[in-house]
Amino acid sequence: MVESALVLPVFFIFVYGMIEMSQMGMTFQLISDAAREGCRVAVLNGSMQSDIDATVQAILNSGGITKYTSNISQSSFQNPNLGEYVTLTISVNFSDVSWLSPPQFLGSATITASATLSSEQSGANGS
Repeated sequence: MVESALVLPVFFIFVYGMIEMSQMGMTFQLISDAAREGCRVAVLNGSMQSDIDATVQAILNSGGITKYTSNISQSSFQNPNLGEYVTLTISVNFSDVSWLSPPQFLGSATITASATLSSEQSGANGS
């Protein structure tokens, strides 16, 4: 009994930490995929903001993520010159996606992923 009383709390802390770290890793992978796919849409000719948002939202919703922020670094991504870099960054608060409530170790963490690709659009000056 004494051994169990000493060992079980430590064991459960490790298990709890492994669950939180696993969820953080899965969330990072999902938002990384969403950023890459959204950026792939953003660099194509004729892409619109709604196309990018729909792509990102579909990927994140498939993983149960509904609260996130996304930002495109190239504000005029619809008319960049050929080869200009476009970066899409997505951020998620860990407390919004944690399986365990409240998260003990990563509660205030923000998970961020970004993707950068060069534009395939012809640009504003027709190059």
